[in-house]
Amino acid sequence: MSADSEMERKIVDFLRQNGKSTVLIIFKEFGINRSTANRHLYTLERSKQVFRTNENPPVWDLMEKKKNEIKHTIKPEKKSVTRETRETRETRDSCEEKHVTDLLKSGGLKACHIAKSLGLPTKNTKKQLYIMEEKGKIQKCSKTSIWTLNDEESNESYSQESSCSSDHRLGSSNSGLSQSFNVITELGKGGFGCVYKVKHKFDGKIYAVKKVVLTGKADSEVKALARVDHPNIVRYITCWSDSETCTSNQVSNTSGSSSDVVTFDRSGCEENDDDDDDDDDDDDDDVSDEVTSGMESLRVTEDSRTYLFIQMEFCEGGTLTTWINDRNFREIKRTTMDIHQIFYEIICGVEYIHSNNLIHRDLKPDNILFGSDGQVKIGDFGLVVHQTTDSGDPIERSNKGTPPYMSPEQKNGTNYDEKTDIFPLGLVWFEMLWKISTGRERAKLWPDLRNQRLPEGFCDSHPTENIFIKEMLSSTPEDRPRAKDIKEKLEMFFSLNQNLLSQKTI
Repeated sequence: MSADSEMERKIVDFLRQNGKSTVLIIFKEFGINRSTANRHLYTLERSKQVFRTNENPPVWDLMEKKKNEIKHTIKPEKKSVTRETRETRETRDSCEEKHVTDLLKSGGLKACHIAKSLGLPTKNTKKQLYIMEEKGKIQKCSKTSIWTLNDEESNESYSQESSCSSDHRLGSSNSGLSQSFNVITELGKGGFGCVYKVKHKFDGKIYAVKKVVLTGKADSEVKALARVDHPNIVRYITCWSDSETCTSNQVSNTSGSSSDVVTFDRSGCEENDDDDDDDDDDDDDDVSDEVTSGMESLRVTEDSRTYLFIQMEFCEGGTLTTWINDRNFREIKRTTMDIHQIFYEIICGVEYIHSNNLIHRDLKPDNILFGSDGQVKIGDFGLVVHQTTDSGDPIERSNKGTPPYMSPEQKNGTNYDEKTDIFPLGLVWFEMLWKISTGRERAKLWPDLRNQRLPEGFCDSHPTENIFIKEMLSSTPEDRPRAKDIKEKLEMFFSLNQNLLSQKTI
């Protein structure tokens, strides 16, 4: 029996023993989230095992109980049945609108994600979405296919139940967030800390907030984010610190490296396994001025530690990882022009980073995001470093990064400069152009790709890109082009410019 079937059987047994229940009671009973509980309930409803009442919120019960009740009632006339069916359908549609509205209060979603959360076919969900659009309740971005609430709907405050659920889930370990934000969900978690999707209590907007232990590395990341301002880089809003008691279930690693938004495990990829030591004399941490003695006084003590909260724009369009997976596994069509336009924006962002004497050091699809309008946003500045010292001298580097995407010189821990960011961009561009269907295929292909051996057929399909990518994957940094050179070639060979980019879709 599959895990889904087992959970649905447990829900049926629970309703049989305990009677009518709301989704809130059910998901708390089994320790699953609301979306998962709703998906199982809608599946059971379609198989005619359960039904929902017209109450708000809906109450779920077993269909067998309803059938027993019907047996003891007088069968209504055919005309009454028709009227009842119409009324029931209207009530059901109203309930589905409520569920869609609740989902979109947490931010924009694509139709397929809404359908999955509701446990409904995508076709039926799309029909419901277009009906709601006609009523002026929601709107769809033509570029990203993301559905969002209209201003009037999105400005409504969260229900008491939703707020209580968030507070219960996060407990008292996020006092630095609770005063100004409602926490919607946890986007990512690791040794670095956590990233949350939040809604500001006063301006009503959605943001991403990263919570890390306050160290020299975290301080450097904030300073790097604060100094960059470019359309293709995740926008920094502000930051603040907050002291909390350190308990066993809180973050115990003092690394300041992370991702700005949720990241996904990729088939055939290793995770970043570098130990992000907290050495104050590490030159890689010297992105700006050395951490002051005042900052030192805020660091971790024996019984408590200070956290840094970094508020950034929330990228509703998801990651490039999702974009690639949609093409590989869901057969979503991508035109070559779309791919080149997106890659051009990535290069524009990287060129700007390099022009500010910085190296990103962790460029990969997980750290390349899309805004609600489809615009590329480069995120995760946890490993950013200066190219040279203030006096212009080279800086000795470490081998921090994500191994599958690290350049050879970065992987070996030798000295490197901005050209180390070009190597992973060659891998990313290839991934965007070439379909990789399985993890086994990826594992077999990746070592060859890192050694400039592109698969058979790639040159025939993409002759110009083949030349550029091979140059970017050169084992010798001096043989790789600069970001500025790649940008100029894209403009020359593919007629790309900023005006064209404003018309693209993802």
